[in-house]
Amino acid sequence: MDLSILVVIPARGGSKGIPRKNIRLLAGKPLISYSIEAAKKSRHVNRVVVSTEDEEIAEVSRLFGAEVIQRPPNLAEDHIPLDPVVYHAVTILENKDNCRFDYVITIQPTSPLLTSETIDKVIEKITSEDYDTILAAVSERHLYWYRDNGDFLPMYTARKNRQYLDPIYKETGSILVSRRSAITQSSRIGEKVSLFEVPENESIDIDSYEDWWIAENTLNRLNIIFRVDGDEDIGLGHVHRALMLASRISVHNNVFFLMNATKELGIKKVRESNLPIKLFSDEHELFGIIKDVHPDIVINDILDTKKEYIQNLKKNGHFIINFEDLGEGAELADIVINSLYENSSPPRNHYFGYKYVCLKDEFYFVPQKEVNSDVKRILLTFGGTDPSNLTMRALRSLEIVNRPQIEIRVILGLGYQNCGELIEYIKHLRHKGYSITVKRNVKLMAKEMLDADIAITSNGRTIYELASIGLPCISAAQNEREARHLFVHNCKAIKYLGMAYAVTEEHIASSIDELIDNYTLRREMSKRLQEYNLKIGIERVIRLIFDGYSTERKQ
Repeated sequence: MDLSILVVIPARGGSKGIPRKNIRLLAGKPLISYSIEAAKKSRHVNRVVVSTEDEEIAEVSRLFGAEVIQRPPNLAEDHIPLDPVVYHAVTILENKDNCRFDYVITIQPTSPLLTSETIDKVIEKITSEDYDTILAAVSERHLYWYRDNGDFLPMYTARKNRQYLDPIYKETGSILVSRRSAITQSSRIGEKVSLFEVPENESIDIDSYEDWWIAENTLNRLNIIFRVDGDEDIGLGHVHRALMLASRISVHNNVFFLMNATKELGIKKVRESNLPIKLFSDEHELFGIIKDVHPDIVINDILDTKKEYIQNLKKNGHFIINFEDLGEGAELADIVINSLYENSSPPRNHYFGYKYVCLKDEFYFVPQKEVNSDVKRILLTFGGTDPSNLTMRALRSLEIVNRPQIEIRVILGLGYQNCGELIEYIKHLRHKGYSITVKRNVKLMAKEMLDADIAITSNGRTIYELASIGLPCISAAQNEREARHLFVHNCKAIKYLGMAYAVTEEHIASSIDELIDNYTLRREMSKRLQEYNLKIGIERVIRLIFDGYSTERKQ
């Protein structure tokens, strides 16, 4: 494109709403620097000039590579529009350099989210479609009204949901491109005018502290990948934790889930949340996706990692967070968080124990458990898959207990594989007078726990959920890894039975009998569990992630 294209950035020093806003630091850089850098990165712009009466703005602008035109005081007053300001800058340069620009672009310094790609697209539109002027605009779909002689009248013909309304376009002020012939002291608008719809995030024009907050949060957004899977073997606990964290941090960051295409159970759970998922079939495809997303942070919740995997992530400059990683890759991660394990002498940047547990959102708003003197409901819940079928063993134990007046609530995960056998056994118990309710894929687990008087569970993350509301519980480990989860030992408030395969159903029944009959014990267990205040763990984890990332990037 062999054209002479000038960008003029008008920047007064006398801003009233936000004092000195043009050189105030936004996400670590002067506000005006974003417009200068975007203009200079354009493939079509020849010159970038800042028009200002303020010497400090002038020096900052020069520092970021812009030319500066000294604006006369009479053009720097509050009531002066931009037309004479831009005309002054254009004519000064043309007279000084004996040249003539083909197009003149006005870019506001208060539009820090405008990108060089958008600038190029606007230039290409005006040069290829023969317009005199193109203004940036953003579409809005709302039920608008206007006032006419004191009456309020609709600007729509039929009331529709927002997505079905015809858009109305609002000028953003971020960028205006005109042929040089349209630039006069009183106007920058030619005869043939069009709009260019800019992305909504680029449309912001900073005029208030609220605008500033939005822009700063947008500029500080990070790309974060959650590498996580869930299936019948590994369960869904890792997926649930990733979803909890993603729910908290996606407000201010771009979050993606990266999942193995063969692990359908976990994929189904994440899809329920409507968060973006990228699937891979092999390691080559996995790293290809990571390269395309170019994440600032990669969060691995895939248990033990290999050293080669973490090395590949590190060499590409990603900040690495690993959960429950006892593999050799943990040595290379930036932060390792193991809430289910304890370690009195953890390696540097490794964080162990209950203080770092991440509870689902629902556990932050349900009330604490009030322990009843009589046991009316017992809850059975053994995670997403229950590979040892502890659900059946707990039911057989309850038959031994022989208290059919107590309701039994059974919660099954998406990966539970023994439904046929379970249904037949429940029919048997119901025939004997037991009241049993079975639920699957429960949406509000905290409510189920709150409504129970005793829970029987495995020794995974569910223990923390029960503890957070103070529900007395009995626990057994599904496998050797769960047996290493030491919270049940340290809190001294959970009836832990050890490895499930080593526990008889009579032993389970005896523990159930003890809790049913001992109100004082149940009340004391509940009190001790609630003292751990597990609800602040997720805030600790989030601080670890972002403080660690920020510190590492500054070093």
